Amino acid sequence: MSEAFRLIETGGDPRIHLALDYSVLLPLLLSRLGLESAPFLSRYTQTGTVLRYLDLDYRLIQRQVKEELQLEKQHIGSSGDSKAGVFESGTAEDRARIVLAELSRLEQRERDHATHSKRAGAHTDRSSLLDNQVFRQEITTIIVVLTLRCRRPMVEIQTLIQSLRAVRDPGTLIYAIVANNPTEFSPTIDTLLDSDDRYNNVKDILPRLCKLADYRTWDVRQRLVNRKVFPNLAIELTIEHCHDEIGFMNRILKGQPEWLTNSRGAVTRTSMSSIMEFVFSSLNDELTSDHPDNVAINRLLRILSGMVGLMGLSLTAEQLEISLGVLEMTPAEPCTVNFKVCLILMSAAQLLKYSESRTRRILRQLLDCADSPQVLMLWIYLQSKLMPKIDEFASRALSMEIVVPRMGLMELVAFFATLFTDKELASCALGLGRPATSSPYKTNGFSVPTSAAPSTAYISSSEASELRSVSNFCVSHLLDRGVFIRSSTDVRTWVLDQIQATDVPLDDNMIPLLQAYTKAISKSDRITRIPEHDIRTFFANPCQDLTPAKVLLTLYMLLNNEVCLENLGLDSSSRNREYDATLLQYIQIRKVLLFVQEFQGGVAFKAVQPMFLKLINSQFPELFDVSTLLLEEENKFSSSALVQSSHSSQRRVSGSSSFTPLISTPHTTSAESSAWVETHYRSLEQHLLYPEDAIKAYYAFQRLPQADRQMLAGSIVQMSLPSLLDPESDPTVMEVFKKTWDQLNTIMPHDLWAMTVDALLPRSSNSFLPLNFAATLASSSQGGGGTGSSQQQHTQQPFQQKNKDVYTFEWLVQDPLLLFKVDSRVFRTPTIFRLFIQILGAVMVGSRHWFRKQFNASQAVLNSHQNMVPIQTQKHRVFKEANLTALLYIQDSSIVQLLFEICQRRPEDIEEALAQQHQQEEAAAAATGSYSDDELPGHGHRANRNNSTAAGTRKPSSHGKEPHLQGPISEVLKEIQIVTFNFLHQLFIDFKILPKLIHFQGYSPELLPATLAGMESLHVCMDFLHELLFATPAATSALAAGPPSGVNGTPVTSSTGSMLAGGPGAGALASSSTGTIVVGDGGVVPNGNMPSAAAAAAAAAAAASSSTDLTLSLFALRLSALMCERYPLERTQEMARNFILERMGAFAISSNYSPEVLDSAKILARAFPRMLSEIIRVLQDAYGQERQRELDEFIESVTLMTSDPALWNKSLL
Repeated sequence: MSEAFRLIETGGDPRIHLALDYSVLLPLLLSRLGLESAPFLSRYTQTGTVLRYLDLDYRLIQRQVKEELQLEKQHIGSSGDSKAGVFESGTAEDRARIVLAELSRLEQRERDHATHSKRAGAHTDRSSLLDNQVFRQEITTIIVVLTLRCRRPMVEIQTLIQSLRAVRDPGTLIYAIVANNPTEFSPTIDTLLDSDDRYNNVKDILPRLCKLADYRTWDVRQRLVNRKVFPNLAIELTIEHCHDEIGFMNRILKGQPEWLTNSRGAVTRTSMSSIMEFVFSSLNDELTSDHPDNVAINRLLRILSGMVGLMGLSLTAEQLEISLGVLEMTPAEPCTVNFKVCLILMSAAQLLKYSESRTRRILRQLLDCADSPQVLMLWIYLQSKLMPKIDEFASRALSMEIVVPRMGLMELVAFFATLFTDKELASCALGLGRPATSSPYKTNGFSVPTSAAPSTAYISSSEASELRSVSNFCVSHLLDRGVFIRSSTDVRTWVLDQIQATDVPLDDNMIPLLQAYTKAISKSDRITRIPEHDIRTFFANPCQDLTPAKVLLTLYMLLNNEVCLENLGLDSSSRNREYDATLLQYIQIRKVLLFVQEFQGGVAFKAVQPMFLKLINSQFPELFDVSTLLLEEENKFSSSALVQSSHSSQRRVSGSSSFTPLISTPHTTSAESSAWVETHYRSLEQHLLYPEDAIKAYYAFQRLPQADRQMLAGSIVQMSLPSLLDPESDPTVMEVFKKTWDQLNTIMPHDLWAMTVDALLPRSSNSFLPLNFAATLASSSQGGGGTGSSQQQHTQQPFQQKNKDVYTFEWLVQDPLLLFKVDSRVFRTPTIFRLFIQILGAVMVGSRHWFRKQFNASQAVLNSHQNMVPIQTQKHRVFKEANLTALLYIQDSSIVQLLFEICQRRPEDIEEALAQQHQQEEAAAAATGSYSDDELPGHGHRANRNNSTAAGTRKPSSHGKEPHLQGPISEVLKEIQIVTFNFLHQLFIDFKILPKLIHFQGYSPELLPATLAGMESLHVCMDFLHELLFATPAATSALAAGPPSGVNGTPVTSSTGSMLAGGPGAGALASSSTGTIVVGDGGVVPNGNMPSAAAAAAAAAAAASSSTDLTLSLFALRLSALMCERYPLERTQEMARNFILERMGAFAISSNYSPEVLDSAKILARAFPRMLSEIIRVLQDAYGQERQRELDEFIESVTLMTSDPALWNKSLL
């Protein structure tokens, strides 16, 4: 029948193929050809019946049916006779009319169902005529003839087919209709599958239609797959007609596995059994074959794993035997291991129950497969209870969404616990992607492959990268679980190889690997850290372009240091040792951070940026300076030049330069740098004569490649800074130099700070030599520029630097006051002073961090030995947190006092200001009015705190000022004060107790107006004014330590001193491995026996003279008066009435009527004119008759001052 249908559908002539069966096609053939043209059709018995119905007048029949249906709607002419009886007794015309009317009624119900969205098949009345099996054959003939003779809309075939599904057993009717209307085959399939009630009888109709046109079976099956319906029917069609079971199941499991487990119409075990039998039969054939097809085996394993996992099928003993045979005998290849592991996962419970020993042997064999980490990853997932990860692995391997049976996984957890040894796991993890020829990773009699080359020749670069990533994942988890420690396998060299092989995009598993490695180092001596000499070799030239490998190596060192700090005191072994800060400074950590932030727009290292920022901020807080960060934003060209690949050639640096950044390093210069040296280098030296050439030289230097700028930085700084201190230097040249300095500061801050300080030291010869001479000298001293012994050079470094008097950043953070030993001209050169303040801020932050770090280390050592020290002695050996805080505040207050001394006027400042004023007068050709010093803001009387004579015994000038301090202030000093006060303002905000400490120490009253106007943060002084005014000498001395003094305006070294051997100064804190603390000039006391800073301050205060206490009291009075003038508020006025006036009278008597008291009274009257009478009354009570003349002069002057209406208008009260 299928051949006959295909012949008719393709337009063939049945008269040529007489042997075919045309019984079902009789209505179509007779309507087309007629009996005369096709006499061979007369051999069928139903030919006469078909011809009888074909000869009827269907136009007349259709009109009669329409009239009948119209009358039925009007409930007229309804007959009570049964349709079957009328059909039996009626003529052929009556029968055709009855069937057509019944079909029209069915179609009407179908349309009503579609309109009202009723469920198909929910009709309460069936057609008794169409359900009558007696007349079924004749009714079928009539219906087929109606589809051929009647025109739409009376009979529409697809609507008719949809309505016929309400008839009992509609298959024969639909089969006959489609057979005689070949073009309706595909639309009929779609109608049946798209109907709402397709699950009623469609699965019985479709097989008949497929038998009618078996060549259309593939099309029908695809329609089932697309609609995800009737999986059993699809499998049945596959087995009976298509015969491509393996390919079909492979496609289904890959794309639509959920179709097989659909809750409605799910595949039955009977259908799956048929497929399973075919799969195992094929597997058995491959096992017994002399040349098995591995591709076919992979397909079969995938189908088997998917079916067992999705359907939960139970395998028979014979099937389990075949499965184990496949797992054992098939050659293990990387593409096959995935499917083998998946089959084990899906049928784990059955395989272990059938043969545990064979399963164990199979898993061990899979673990040893080259470049196949599946079993190792499975071990990690099972031991870590990461069941969702196992589901992801199975779904990815089988290319389908699947959940591994949990019962089998629970059995595998216990089974895997004792399956492999630690050595086997370590060997597998370290051997991924590496040949098994060489084995530098030694364990106790156990070798691990190491080379980074792929183990197979066919592996691609992407596959090698993926293997590295998987290997990183496995090693990191094994490190966390202590596998390498228990197996005595050191991964140091392997980790370094992985770091060197790193490229972008960054492997997500690399960071967990570094974290696990650093933690493992702190746990056992069997895991060693990467030696410093290897790191120095890797960073042989810090000026070279950075790479992702260098970034990761830097991150590893930061992580290692972080772990060491966390484990302070927990383990004193040598392995718990952090990398020296000088090493991280040598590799230029700031440059690495910029590279991480800017390389490829910040996308390449986006995952590690937060970690980098956190680690660097905790270990190098001085790098996060707001001013520097803002300058980086302004100088984006610097960072862009940094992160772009440089075209400069590879450079060679001698080993001795590793920790001597202040000496020019020998290198192979690029063409750009050589051209710059030849053209512009001497222009910097002659900038006083040719400033334009110097400006061009600086701009040309800024355009050099980043590596060349780094290598020339030392020479640039040394050549520029001493000469730029000359007062005749061009301001434009200085500003361009500062831009150049800022550019270098973004990439090499630590080295640059040390270079700058070294260049500013007032010595006749510096350690920097001209570039060509320094390079030649260094090369000859190294015997050709070899690397040498880095460790030995590092050990001898402090002694060498001491002899050459070259300051390093380590020296500066241990004693920040060493900065003030620079040339005194720095403090009157605003541009260079800005650099000085910027370095000072960074050094102060680094110093606090260094002292805190040393304190934590000493406390950790003390805690680790507390059981060995008697309890009685422990009380006297504890250096507490409060002692450290006091020590740091003493250091900071010393710095602030030195900065205040810098801001004081010197005779040369007044002379310069007078000269500037004279020049302005001459230029303007007009005389200007003269002003007294009282009207010049920020210039009051300077108290001589070092004079042992009472202040009142001196004969003051007419205005109470020292003669050498009279006059205006120079513009240079104004700018110096602005820079200083901005710096101190931020410092006082960060450390709120520092303003109190500074003002209890006191400073020159001359600066009080300027400091109050220039530092808004000093409003906090109102909080402790009462305490300051009423402080006893003992209390003041206990809180305030006297600032260091200077000679001829030049500050000396600090009281805290330096900790380097033979370094200047005293009082610093350091810890050593012997548990001792160095104090002063080489004094050593046991750790924890540090003299109290408060006790030292108290001893100094006890030795101070009473005149110094009086000077501080007058300073407090002047501060109170100026605070009232600066903030003339109700609160300050109340303070003045409550205690300032009281202390003014007391200080007048105790100071022997010092002029400073009257000056403060005048300032207070200027702040609150309404309080003038109260001020005069207090002074009259204090001065008495013997001082009446002096008091009368004061009253006359202050009364004249307060009579000015402008003063009253200016006062807020």
